[in-house]
Amino acid sequence: MSEGKDQSAVHNPAICFGQFQYTAEEYQAIQSALQRRLGPEFISQRPAGGGQKVCYIEGHRVVNLANELFGYNGWSHSITQQNVDFVDLINGKFYVGVSAFIKVQLKDGCFHEDVGYGVSEGLKSKAMSLEKARKEAVTDGLKRSLRSFGNALGNCILDKEYLRMVNKLPKQQTDFQLADAKRKDDEPMVRKARYSSLLQVQLQPLPPPDSCPPNEDNEGEITDRKDEVARGNCSLSRNTDCSTDLDPTHQRKLRQKQLQQQFKEQMAKKLQPQPHETGSCSEAQATNYPVTTAQSKLASMVNHSTPVNHEADFFQDKLLAGPL
Repeated sequence: MSEGKDQSAVHNPAICFGQFQYTAEEYQAIQSALQRRLGPEFISQRPAGGGQKVCYIEGHRVVNLANELFGYNGWSHSITQQNVDFVDLINGKFYVGVSAFIKVQLKDGCFHEDVGYGVSEGLKSKAMSLEKARKEAVTDGLKRSLRSFGNALGNCILDKEYLRMVNKLPKQQTDFQLADAKRKDDEPMVRKARYSSLLQVQLQPLPPPDSCPPNEDNEGEITDRKDEVARGNCSLSRNTDCSTDLDPTHQRKLRQKQLQQQFKEQMAKKLQPQPHETGSCSEAQATNYPVTTAQSKLASMVNHSTPVNHEADFFQDKLLAGPL
């Protein structure tokens, strides 16, 4: 039953990386393999300061070990952050330091993240210095992240007592044969396996469209959402009919009509003639004396926005007095 579930999960596109679950047998096998310590065949040495030697694992060996333990498609790594700490030019040579944060995640979602550092010293090319420092930082961060999973991925190197015992053991010769080396571009076994897996996927019957019953809660949420949008459209528009159509093109057209209607109403209000206010003095003159041409001109002058000066008041008194 567990194998059938795993096969269905592999062919199910809805399951993303990080959501696959290990079976109990696979989990126990990986756990036991991670607890084993590395032999001298996997450990390398390089000279350090003071005539001492430092033990380390080469980057390609760590990647091979991870592929053997987790599978080539059972783990992934990503660069979450990378910073260039310094770039110094001294006597025509570049000195560069780069730090990188590397995250290693398994197919079940378990992950470890650690920092790596890379240094380039004494190169005359700035580009090559940056390249060397960046790659070294990523490799160092990858090894430190994988080391957190167990001894088989390099955590045993931190045990100095274990290193003393391992260094005394003779290294076994690798059983690699030149006849096993890849000499051609074609891989017939891989091509055959991929073709058979594609045939199995195509021959599997497709599930009927109504096999999965709809969720009543989701249907209720969709209906409520449609009602809310419909009420929103009705409240925004007074001259358009209510519609439950959720097409974005239709909503955009309704919004354009609403804006056009609002603009027309604003323009109509601006174009309406506003009554001119007149002073109390002009109203009294209109009731007590007949309107003459000079008085109409004077009224237009009075209604002007500029203040009336003393000459205009004198001219007005003279017209009202009439001939003596």
